[in-house]
Amino acid sequence: SGIGIAISTGDFTQIGTINRLVNQTETIKTDVLKQIDLVSKYLFICICTMCLATFFTAFFYSETYKSKVLDSINIALVCAVAMVPEGLEAIVTLTYSYAVKVMASQNAIVRALPAVETLGSVTVICSDKTGTLTQNIMSLTAFVTSNARYKNDVDAAERVPMNFVRDDSYLVERAQHDLKKSGSEILADGPNNPQGRRGKDPSFHFTTDSLHTTDQPNQAGKVASPDDNFPVKEGESPTQEWIQSALSCGVLCSKCVLGEGGGRAGEIGNPTELSILRASYFCGIDIEELKNDCPIVAEVPFSSDYKFMATVHEPAAS
Repeated sequence: SGIGIAISTGDFTQIGTINRLVNQTETIKTDVLKQIDLVSKYLFICICTMCLATFFTAFFYSETYKSKVLDSINIALVCAVAMVPEGLEAIVTLTYSYAVKVMASQNAIVRALPAVETLGSVTVICSDKTGTLTQNIMSLTAFVTSNARYKNDVDAAERVPMNFVRDDSYLVERAQHDLKKSGSEILADGPNNPQGRRGKDPSFHFTTDSLHTTDQPNQAGKVASPDDNFPVKEGESPTQEWIQSALSCGVLCSKCVLGEGGGRAGEIGNPTELSILRASYFCGIDIEELKNDCPIVAEVPFSSDYKFMATVHEPAAS
C-alpha cells in the first residue's frame, strides 16, 4: 500500500495527449482526389476562357445578338453550363465501387471509397505485429537430431507417426549463416569459460567442445554419425516409440491443454508448448497417459537469469 499524487488528469496526461493528437489528425487527400482537383482547376480555367470567348463573339460578330449584352451573356452562360462534366463524379464513384466489390470478394471490407486507391498505390508494407502478415499460429514444423532432420505435417488430420518424415534437406539453409563462424563466435561462453558473453545480457552456458565448421553448404549444421540411416532412411517415418522418446521431454514439462481433438479452439497455454503437444498428439502419442505413467516429482520454475525451466519425473514402469 502507499500514497500516490496525481500530477495531471484528462487531456493533460500522456494518454490524453495521445488521444488529442489522434483526434487532431488531418485528412490527407489521395492521389486520385488530388488529380481530380487539378483537372477541375484546368476545366474551370478552360470554361471561363470559352465563356468569355463566346460572349465577345456573340456581342461583336453575331448577326442575331450583336450589341445585345443580355442575350450575349445568356449564350455564354449556356455554353459554360454545357461544358461542365456532370458525369465525372458518377464515373469516379462507379470506379471506386467496382474496386470495393473486387476487394470484398477477397474478404477485404473498405469503409471509405478513396481508401481503395490508397491501398492500390502501396508498394511497401512494414509490420512487426504477429497476426498482421502471419496466421498468428505457432507450429512445430521440423525436428532436428544429430544426424537427421524430420519434417512435420502441420496440416495433418490423422494421428499417425507418418506425419513425421525424414528430410535432411528441410530447412538446412537456416544453418548456413554460421558457416564461417567458430564455436566461440557462435556461443561466446560455455562451462569451460567463466567469462560471460560480451554484451548487455548473459548468455546460455552450452559446451563448445563438439562445435565444428564446414566449407560445404550442404553439410551445414550436420554432425557425423556412425549410422546415417538411424533410426530411418531418407523419406521414411520413425516409429511412434521413437517419436515419443524424442518429444516426451516437451510433453512432460508442459502444463498446457490442447483443444478438443487437438484443435486450437479452447486450447490453454503457451503457444510454443502447445505446438509441441500438438505435434505429439497428431503423431499418435497419448499425452494424458504419458503424463500419468511419468508423474512429476519436482519442478524448477522458469528463471529469467537461467532462461529455462525443468521438471523431474518418475520413470515409466517397464
